[in-house]
Amino acid sequence: MHRAAPCTLHIVVSHAEPLLAAGLVATLLHEPDFCVATQGEEALPAESVAQDRIVITDYETGLRLAAEARRDRSRTRVLVTTTHDGERDVRVALETGVHGYLLSDCSLEELRQGIRLVRSGSRYLCPEIARRLADSVTREHMTAREDDVLQLLARGLCNKDIARLLDVSVGTVKCHMRNIMDKLDASNRTEAVTIASQRGLVV
Repeated sequence: MHRAAPCTLHIVVSHAEPLLAAGLVATLLHEPDFCVATQGEEALPAESVAQDRIVITDYETGLRLAAEARRDRSRTRVLVTTTHDGERDVRVALETGVHGYLLSDCSLEELRQGIRLVRSGSRYLCPEIARRLADSVTREHMTAREDDVLQLLARGLCNKDIARLLDVSVGTVKCHMRNIMDKLDASNRTEAVTIASQRGLVV
């Protein structure tokens, strides 16, 4: 435990990147109303178990913790700091239940603002991610099957192989491919993969 003084918000820093975790802790210790722990929820004082708390973590851990918190109806809120900036990654995180999404190179002020908004019950997206999602609202989204085709296209598979893997006809794959091209405003398969990669739509 890094702070013995009374505090109004319990924070756990549990990040896969040690240097980033150390930087987060060093920054948050300067906030007088924050009580900071670094070794998981067990590092928090016993009386905090029933209190609201925020876990600041990496992307993969954040998805797991958010899913667990939703399942258990926990009062724990999850704030992710990550380099994952693709639309697909952000949407998956929000749909899973992540409350805050920050890029690892965010400013200290963004970090503080994100924590305090998440603490108040709001969702928080750093400005860069918010702009990207706002831009994506105006675009037509892929259907689940189009997304399947796009992922296989990005792996370099031809229509015949995609059809075999998805158990559909080659004609169906071609139809999905035309829709993908239209939605990405791409003129060929290579351009479609490039645009999809730039937008973080392919794994």
